[in-house]
Amino acid sequence: MTRPAALLLTRARLGAVSGRRATSAKRSVGFGTCGKASGRRARCITKASSSVDAVVVVAGGMTPEGGLPEWVTPRLDYAYEAYARAAEGNKPRILLSGSMTPHKPPPMAKGGFNLHESTAMAEYLLEKGVPANSLLKDTASMDTIGNAYYSLCLHAIPRGWSKVEVVTSAFHMARTQAAFEWVWKLSPMGPIDMQFVSTEDAGISESALKARATREAESAAALRANAARVTTFAAFNEWLFTTHKCYAVSRQHEIGDFSHMDQNDEALKSY
Repeated sequence: MTRPAALLLTRARLGAVSGRRATSAKRSVGFGTCGKASGRRARCITKASSSVDAVVVVAGGMTPEGGLPEWVTPRLDYAYEAYARAAEGNKPRILLSGSMTPHKPPPMAKGGFNLHESTAMAEYLLEKGVPANSLLKDTASMDTIGNAYYSLCLHAIPRGWSKVEVVTSAFHMARTQAAFEWVWKLSPMGPIDMQFVSTEDAGISESALKARATREAESAAALRANAARVTTFAAFNEWLFTTHKCYAVSRQHEIGDFSHMDQNDEALKSY
């Protein structure tokens, strides 16, 4: 039996927005003490609070050889455990969200194709026995805001999901929650009940965690500021595809140019 992977779960009910901001109510729940995460006491979740339509696992990079980093597998272990616990006939779909990162070149798959992070994550869960038809992929997103947008548009809206869990590592949770709360509250399909589950920061050095914490705080603050300004689904689409480095045609020349990056940046070790 695998050990419980989840450290913290927060529920937020998000309403659809049409030119106005939605309100959200949040609470933390959990059982048993597992340690500390993000400067606060964390709690170990041994079972989901209730059934969900899907578990959305946010990607977290790959090794140069195409393997999964140590901090990504606890996210997948949680998804596996949630799937295994669910009753037959009420199994959630597991959505694996992530293509690659703009911070480093992607590893290659057979035939010379890019190896998507979501593909590597799917292989991990297939090996654990999750049926292929229970797994879904997003192979378009290159960052956290893309995870939120493409998981919503490619799967949540077409499938009419109303309740999901979003899973990522503790060090990445603030940015993930800011991104998903911003994007998913704009859904034209109505209220979506979201639970955020953070898993342990395994395999990351203290220096890398410290460097990443600074970057995560800045990114989360920027997302919150943009969310206050961009308040409709159409406006968000315009913002994403005309200004964002990963998705705007006007900035596509920046992808693959690593000359401006400090290769000694400790934060890069966590991508």
